[in-house]
Amino acid sequence: MKFYSENWFEATSKFAHRAMDVGVFSAYKTPDMQYEITCVTIGSGDNKIVINSGVHGIEGYFGSAAQNMFLANMVSKISEPALDKFSIVLIHVINGWGMQNRMREVFDKKNGGLIDLNRNFGIDFSKPEQLPINPKYAIAHPVLLSTPDKIIKKEAIKKFRQEHLKDGVWAAISHGQYYEPYGLFYGGCERLPENVATMRIYDDIMGKNAKSLISIGLHTGLGRFYRKKADVTSSLLVSHPETHKNTLFFKEKLAPNVPITPDNNAISGPTLLGDLVDCLENRYKSRNIPVYTADFEIGTGEFPIMSPVYKRMDMGDARYDLLHYGKINNETWANLTESWYPSDVRWKNAALRRVEILFNDIIYYMNSISK
Repeated sequence: MKFYSENWFEATSKFAHRAMDVGVFSAYKTPDMQYEITCVTIGSGDNKIVINSGVHGIEGYFGSAAQNMFLANMVSKISEPALDKFSIVLIHVINGWGMQNRMREVFDKKNGGLIDLNRNFGIDFSKPEQLPINPKYAIAHPVLLSTPDKIIKKEAIKKFRQEHLKDGVWAAISHGQYYEPYGLFYGGCERLPENVATMRIYDDIMGKNAKSLISIGLHTGLGRFYRKKADVTSSLLVSHPETHKNTLFFKEKLAPNVPITPDNNAISGPTLLGDLVDCLENRYKSRNIPVYTADFEIGTGEFPIMSPVYKRMDMGDARYDLLHYGKINNETWANLTESWYPSDVRWKNAALRRVEILFNDIIYYMNSISK
């Protein structure tokens, strides 16, 4: 468990110590940010590979551990020719406030509400009347933010899921929305400082001469945790249909070792609003260079049907508490934390085993085309 940490300060200290030994270490912070974002660049090539962690703060404990493992055990596997052809950059814990406070989101002290940072990218907040609209979320909002109750609310959300699984309403809950500050997956009303700093980091990485970009975010929450087998699922989520060039690229380079999950609903545009993946693709589209983006997900749910219900219930309860009492109930906070970052040591070990497969395949790709 040496790669995991208990707080942002410990995680960042571990990362910085290892990063300085293997690459060029740097830190980014805007004047209104409480926690800096650190990163390390290994190699000098114009083909950029970026692995980011902690866009959702609570998940950063896994993402941070994965990056620390990479620095300690895997950098030595990269060949010298590969380091001339590629630059691999690790961006460590984008949402430091969330990590330190064991929260998935960022609390908006200025405007109120919990902001999902991964619904805050690539959105033009200067035109509030033109913010993305997710009308299906409004159907779910009342039940999600209803009075906390272990039995009644659980059954209500379970029934809601059954009724709306096929009409797109249940899926739309997580797509992002911009009109309910205490609603689930709220994208905010202005660019967050962490957003500004992250874009600055990517722009510095790309510079003027980048020939390609592969960017993968490390996440938890989607998929299974098989407690009895001490194993977890893992999948690389591509925000495009299975025939899209990004999906085909990752399937060619990483499958079958890493399962690839396309989004066949993203035909006319991205399913998730304001996520970093699509923001990066649009930001560098004019350069006419290959840009491949995805999110690597580690499963945390023990029950295939009920886990999404519990997640939505816990998230709704937390927002209800904040809205009515200004503080999240301790039991709700514990449940919410557990649903994104299980305390079971076996989950933590299994998660690192899964991400190690991803890292090995990335290194193999780098080495194989650099001979």
